[in-house]
Amino acid sequence: MSHGYATYGDDPEFSQEYLESADPTRRDLDELFAAVDGLRAAGDRLGQDVADLTERLESGGPNRQDDRLDLLGRQLERLQQQVRVLERAVRVSDGVPQVNLDDVGAETRALAAEAARWDDLHKELVTKAQRARYAEEIAHLDAVRAALSRCDADLLEVVRVLASTDRGARARGDAESLLRALSTRRRTLLDEEIPAASAAAETARLALREADAVEARVVPQLERAERAWQDLQVRLRTRITDALGSNALLPLWFGHALGVAPPSGTSGDTWIRTAASVLAYRVTFGVTDPALPLGPPPLGDADPTERRWTWRARLESDLDELAF
Repeated sequence: MSHGYATYGDDPEFSQEYLESADPTRRDLDELFAAVDGLRAAGDRLGQDVADLTERLESGGPNRQDDRLDLLGRQLERLQQQVRVLERAVRVSDGVPQVNLDDVGAETRALAAEAARWDDLHKELVTKAQRARYAEEIAHLDAVRAALSRCDADLLEVVRVLASTDRGARARGDAESLLRALSTRRRTLLDEEIPAASAAAETARLALREADAVEARVVPQLERAERAWQDLQVRLRTRITDALGSNALLPLWFGHALGVAPPSGTSGDTWIRTAASVLAYRVTFGVTDPALPLGPPPLGDADPTERRWTWRARLESDLDELAF
């Protein structure tokens, strides 16, 4: 089976005498090729077993074959992983250059740190919902003042009625009852509602002024963080595409998460965006795990609402979608 590399075994004039004097590294490389070939053959046999079982299941075979199919599928996946690991070892032994995508340099790391400030900066801003509540507090003061004005107008009308009716008239009795109710309502407005509304409105005005000051300070920083994120994405996408074009050996974590090349068609752009975001995550949080693209999972006491873990969850979802 051809691997794209020349081996001594491919030469019909190769002799045992030459083998004994060959470079040990070359012999180790040949052994790796043989191991890859053996694993591939085993994988082919397992793949055929899986195909046969699948066909029998689709034609109505016994349900107990489901377990057998699942077992063969797991075995095939493990063999395929071993093949990939050995093929990588072969390429490394044969001198294929390796690229360390995580080694992005100080300038790119500075961009990542600047972009990472966006979430914390955004939390300093007062939300639209909170601004709406402040506006309601201010409007409420106007409402209770308007209620006092209506109450005063109603009291004047009651006084007019009392002044123009006889003591024994029914209208006078109604006016006297209304006078007591309006007087109580006016006192409540003056002593309780208006002072409370005034204090709340003043607090809301102060909060809005502070919010405006924070916004004037934070928004330019948010804009810089956004520009840093865009620049970071461009740099990392370029770094990845350059590595792909150089035919260098990509890191293990990259192959585990994304494979060795983008898919064809329109999904290729989604693939490269996700790849750049995964690398941005590693750069931002200093992930250096050689095999796990996003590093170890969060510990049990980690806050799932923290930016690191919400970002990780989104990336895991994006990677799962790419797998289909």
